[in-house]
Amino acid sequence: MRVLLATDGSDDARAATAWLRAFPLPADAVLRVVSAVDVPPAAVDLPTVREFQHSLREEATRLGEAARAALAARFTAADVRVVDGDARQVILRAAEEWPADLVVLGARGLGAVSGFLLGSVSLGVARHARCSVLVVKGPAVARPTGALVAIDASASAASAAAFLARLPLDPTFAVRLLGVVEPPRYPVTTPSFAAGMVRKAIEQMVEERRTTLAAALENAARAFAGVAKKVERDVVVGHPVDEIVAAATRANVGLVVVGARGLGVLQRLWLGSVSEGVLRHADRPVLVVKARGE
Repeated sequence: MRVLLATDGSDDARAATAWLRAFPLPADAVLRVVSAVDVPPAAVDLPTVREFQHSLREEATRLGEAARAALAARFTAADVRVVDGDARQVILRAAEEWPADLVVLGARGLGAVSGFLLGSVSLGVARHARCSVLVVKGPAVARPTGALVAIDASASAASAAAFLARLPLDPTFAVRLLGVVEPPRYPVTTPSFAAGMVRKAIEQMVEERRTTLAAALENAARAFAGVAKKVERDVVVGHPVDEIVAAATRANVGLVVVGARGLGVLQRLWLGSVSEGVLRHADRPVLVVKARGE
């Protein structure tokens, strides 16, 4: 597995580095650390300007080497790349050219606006990268003890569960598979004489969806047989983002795993609305799984 870590020396970038130290990865995983240098253009070529630009690149190199050194015990093969340009474009291009299987970066930093739950670079990379992306939020842990996997009966959600199941998880690792039924909205223009019939139809649709999701969760659970010590399955009714984010607050959930796109998402979009909503609002690391080239 090829892992690309993006760093700029910010607190969130350091947290991503620390989290990567604990994240379960194959023993032969290879690391590349990328640090972007957004060198401001200069109207004139002066020694002082060149010296300033050189100092920016030196600092980026130092930060990249520091991240590589912090992960030296974890990765036997690792290198550092310092590239001029906008951070988002640098990361996306590096992930394509290498090519990476997983991009890891902090939720903020990397040019993020203070106060946002998610930085523009992190969101941009999660949206447009053609490989899986791990966005790290919150403090690093010694080792994640459990994960919440969102399942919606789509191929993307099944791929997300399979990706996690292929990792060398700790024998005590706990997995919670969550399916969310979003009930159809009750039409406000429904005439009173048809209200009972409409409500009954909605209830029937919800139950049909429950059955479909229960089957999808059962299929996903098979991937974790012999891998995770505990696999819970749960189907709830509500708004998908709200329910997933709320479920992520459980003490044993150290990671939230979602597919890039779910059912009903327009194919022109790189990232589904539910995946993006979870990425924005969950208070812990989120792994967005994409099949290569998705």
